[in-house]
Formats: sequence, C-alpha cells, structure tokens
Amino acid sequence: MNPSSLPDVQSERPDYPLYIDRVGIKNVKRRIIIEAPKGRLHFDAVIDVYVDLPASRRGIHMSRNIEAFIEAVDAARLMTLPTVEKILDTVCNILLRKHDYASRAEVIAKTTYFYEEDFLGHPTNEAADVEIKVGKTREGDVTYTVKVSLLGMTVCPCAQETYRSIEKASPNPPPSHAQRAKLSIAVTTKGVFVRLERLIDAARKSFSSPTVSILKRYDEYRLVKYAFQHPRFVEDVARAALINLYKVLKGNVPEDSMVEVEVESYESIHPHNAYAHAKMTFGQLVNEIEEALKEKT
Repeated sequence: MNPSSLPDVQSERPDYPLYIDRVGIKNVKRRIIIEAPKGRLHFDAVIDVYVDLPASRRGIHMSRNIEAFIEAVDAARLMTLPTVEKILDTVCNILLRKHDYASRAEVIAKTTYFYEEDFLGHPTNEAADVEIKVGKTREGDVTYTVKVSLLGMTVCPCAQETYRSIEKASPNPPPSHAQRAKLSIAVTTKGVFVRLERLIDAARKSFSSPTVSILKRYDEYRLVKYAFQHPRFVEDVARAALINLYKVLKGNVPEDSMVEVEVESYESIHPHNAYAHAKMTFGQLVNEIEEALKEKT
C-alpha cells in the first residue's frame, strides 16, 4: 500500500476547534556530542519537543519531532563549534519546517553539567542540574531560558546568636544547626544566550559554603569553620544569588530579561523545609540593588 494513500487523521477538523499552545513529546533520551574549544563534551540529555497547534487541526505528526532532533544532531557535526543552544535552535527551525501549520516551536533539554569546585584549593568535579529551553517563532524571534540547580551548605544565624546570648562566653563562631540547601537560578532572555558557567558561579558563591564530594579531615575543618563564620538564612541565600547575578550579568543581558531564584533548605532540626523565591526583570533587579547601594553610602 502506498503510504500517501493512508488517511491523515491529524489534519482533520477537531470536534472542538480550540487552540493548543504546546503539543509534542517528552523525555526523549539522547546523547549530544559537542566539539568545544576545550575538547569533546558528551551530554546525556532528556529532551522535550513541542509545537503549537491551530484550532483547525486535530493533531500534530509526533514522529516529525523525533526526526527534527536527529536531523539537528546530524547538522551539528558540520558546525565549526556546535553548542547545545545552537543544536536546540536548529531543532526549532526543523520543527517549524516539518510542521508548516505551527507558529512556534519549543525545545527543552535537561542534563547534568560537571563544574570545577576549588573552594579549598583542591579542585573537585561537582554536579549541577541544567535545563536549557529554546523557543522560536516562525518570524524568527527566539527566547532562551537557562536554569542551573546545585547544592550548598547553610548555617542558621538565629540559632547561632541565641546560643551566643545564652552561653555568654560561647566559642567564636558559636555552634548552630547546619543543612544542605538546593539553589536554582534561571535567566530568560530574548536573542541572547547566557552561559551556564556564569549562573553556576553565581550560585555556588551564595551559600554559607559549598558542598564538596571529597574532604580530608583538615579540609573538613576549614570548610565547616568557614560556613559557621558565614551563617545564612534561606532568605540570605536568595538575596546573595540575586546580587551575584547582578555582578555576572550587568552589561551582558537586556533589562527586560527575567531572572528567577528559588532556594529550598533541607532543615536538619525541623521536619519541614525552609523556602525562598524571587522573580523579576533584570532591570528591576539592577534598580533595587543600585538603590540599596546608594543608601549604604
């Protein structure tokens, strides 16, 4: 049988002609290989691929989304220095070509990125969860979202000060409760891609101290001492992340870019978690920080 003679059910008119802004497939596992300046990088990624669907169509052709990603990975081999965002941008272009009824395409890639943590002078490779989203319209408008999530250590300043007050002659710094916290930073920009290394750098400096996979006894002493000398609430971590974002992004992204910070602290002496969240345009962030700096001078 000739495949072209088969009925195209997807192109039928739906019973309820309503617009759907995102239709596609989720959790496609693929390996992306990039020839970067520092050598070949391998990313085992989980990919979500979507297009929008006009009200006049019953469905999309799902297999074309897989085809688009395979074509984009093949095309990346011809690029001089392919990057993840270029590959995802290419996927969007191919999606729009294969789905001529769609006005917008979106691709989301989730992977693990290993960064170098050298807080103690002995570099270790630590893991950050990374999510990169590329959205593109048929007119060529492109939006990038880069999100990184990593763990760090926090020390409670309230318990520390309470101990100091009650004990009077307490050691310096006083004891407190400490816990791991997870910090996520996301930046959404139009037409400008933010390097995830910048976001990781902003995040890792926001805690009382970083978490490190391998610690010898003396290094453990140094890290714990540093953390207890820099106690931070979950709110402090969120604000530190915003200030660090200001430092690494100032002059590099448009003011209408969106920044988002989310912190969850896995409390050690409570059965619940502490949480903080902030979201604003980068222009608003710049104004708030620079006004605060004026007040301090």
